[in-house]
Amino acid sequence: MRNNERTVLKLLIIIVAMVLTTGMPALAEEAEESVEVDEMVVTSTKMERKLENMTDSVTIINEEEIKVKGYTDTTEVLRLSPSVEFKQAGGPGQFSYPKMRGYAQGQFLVLVNGMKVNESMSSGVGNFLGHLDTKLIESVEILRGPQSALYGSDTTAGVMSFTTIGGMPGTHFNVGAEYGSLDWKKGYGAFRGGTETLDYAAGVAYTDSDGVHDEEFFKDFSPTFKLGWHPGAVDVELAYIYIKSEFQAAELNDPSEFLNSRDEYWRFQTPDPNAANEYDHHITTINLAHDISASFRQKLVLGWSEKESYRNDLDDGLLGYETAPFDNFEYEDVTYNAGDAVPIYDDGTGEAYGYDNRNIMADYNLIWDSQLGSVGSNSTLFGLEYNYQEGGKWGRYGDVENDTDNYSFYINDQLLLLQEALVLSAGIRLDDHEIYGNKTTGKVGSAYNFKWGTTLFVNYGTSFRAPTFAQMYDPSYGSEDLDPESGWTVEGGLRQELADDRIDFEATYWYSELEDVIVFDYTVVNPRRDSGFGEYNNRDSQETSGVEVAFGARLTEHVNLEGNYTYTHSYSEKDGERFRTVQIARNKGSLTLSYLTDRFNVGVTGYYSGPRLRWKGDVEMEEYFRVDVFGRFGLTDSLNLYGRVENLLDEDIEEGLGYEQPGIYGVVGLEWSI
Repeated sequence: MRNNERTVLKLLIIIVAMVLTTGMPALAEEAEESVEVDEMVVTSTKMERKLENMTDSVTIINEEEIKVKGYTDTTEVLRLSPSVEFKQAGGPGQFSYPKMRGYAQGQFLVLVNGMKVNESMSSGVGNFLGHLDTKLIESVEILRGPQSALYGSDTTAGVMSFTTIGGMPGTHFNVGAEYGSLDWKKGYGAFRGGTETLDYAAGVAYTDSDGVHDEEFFKDFSPTFKLGWHPGAVDVELAYIYIKSEFQAAELNDPSEFLNSRDEYWRFQTPDPNAANEYDHHITTINLAHDISASFRQKLVLGWSEKESYRNDLDDGLLGYETAPFDNFEYEDVTYNAGDAVPIYDDGTGEAYGYDNRNIMADYNLIWDSQLGSVGSNSTLFGLEYNYQEGGKWGRYGDVENDTDNYSFYINDQLLLLQEALVLSAGIRLDDHEIYGNKTTGKVGSAYNFKWGTTLFVNYGTSFRAPTFAQMYDPSYGSEDLDPESGWTVEGGLRQELADDRIDFEATYWYSELEDVIVFDYTVVNPRRDSGFGEYNNRDSQETSGVEVAFGARLTEHVNLEGNYTYTHSYSEKDGERFRTVQIARNKGSLTLSYLTDRFNVGVTGYYSGPRLRWKGDVEMEEYFRVDVFGRFGLTDSLNLYGRVENLLDEDIEEGLGYEQPGIYGVVGLEWSI
């Protein structure tokens, strides 16, 4: 570890210790009134449903929680949620592969200000979640379980909905700077305000960091703005965020593709001075809402998302030497003895390649709220959606370009009976896709709220995922005969509130099956490839099930305890033989103890991730337990000092076998706000 990193970490630990020993006793004597918690409303359901009336498992993360815990990476914000995990490859901003409920990217949908950002060329959102800056996030909603009745494709595991910072009453300004491990440097600021009829927000964040290896780096520049106009019965909101990110990773060589034991495994990561990855991402939305009458309201979301990716790995020749790990070690058809110097040559060619993705969306909702006298109330959502996707790739690995239209009609309904004790919900959606035709999905759910604070809920829903353009049209391995993946999920659980709402608890069990899973099938004869074999095919099936538990407890006026645990059972089936899904931990969980006041916050988190298989499915990686600490102290009414240390005990972490992780990692920041 570099000397400046050790200095930063020592400084952070000293700051936390000083605050604990000098600030806490005085602050603990302060008599503060309890703060009434606002009623939590879930907006990504399009009907703005109260949390206690949800028949789904839901996590809501707000801006204040992100600030208090000092998060510097959105992947860290998400990984402490039930069922969400990552394969993180290296330092900040490097390759990240999110998972949810035992499924990989492409099986959950990502929204930004209501706009779909999943890509048409390749499944999922790439490295987007590691490049979305935490300083620009106002809230995150995670809906677990299929949401196809609302959103269509890509929602078998659920939906992640991000809202960027918006206006607020009055006038507010903040600016801050951070420094930390791996020469992490960040500057950010925001200007926010509003009146009854007009609100506004503008923010910007810039990050510059090194990586774990020499020549690695991560840079991210993200400006955003939001403007809202509320003249009466009409609400208009314009939102825009631009993310320009760039990172460079070490050369990765994996000489041991097929293994008999862990002892045979070895992977080289050698610094590469010219292996750049660049991304330009624009996301624009216009949200319009109109209260037609006391019973009818309408909403329209117009969205545009465009992402351009560029990579060029130059041929730098001999990059350096690595050490042979054992006798008779074979690499590039040469045999070495233990300790021999193994030359590593750049596998780059200097031929650049890239991907372009564009989404255009128009989503219209008509919502009818009706009172049923003493019986209850009903809300019905009628939706029409148009989604245009255009995607292509160019350069080193061939050229592909295509586009498609999708028209959708959907109806969702929520019925509240017995003074909102009984909740019944149902939805159906028809997608008419230009390429693969019609697809109908639906969902039904129910919840019952008992007077003593217990809520029981159950759901059944169907889902699908459309094949990507690369899977269908790649000139070397695409197949135009692919069908959409289709699945179904059943889940049930309970929510419990105790001790005058000082304790809340949620537990959910789910079971999900997915058919016609699209995989790269090496057994298919394919004369387009040099090997003569291999193309995408509807071959496998997949099954996931598990248990999610989340709880929060306010132990005293200032002390909070929160945590979660997920058990995931995920398997794929090929030709009647079952295989454990790779890169999915069977057990994961976290526990956070925090002390929070208006001027002083400090906390510690323990995070556990169980063993998982590497990408090939032949070697199991080690489990790990890491400890994170965070703190924030108000030096004055306007000036705050904060810090976060991740992996305080310097645990060896394996999320991608062979990728070196940062080890103990810390950031300290100073923020001025008025």
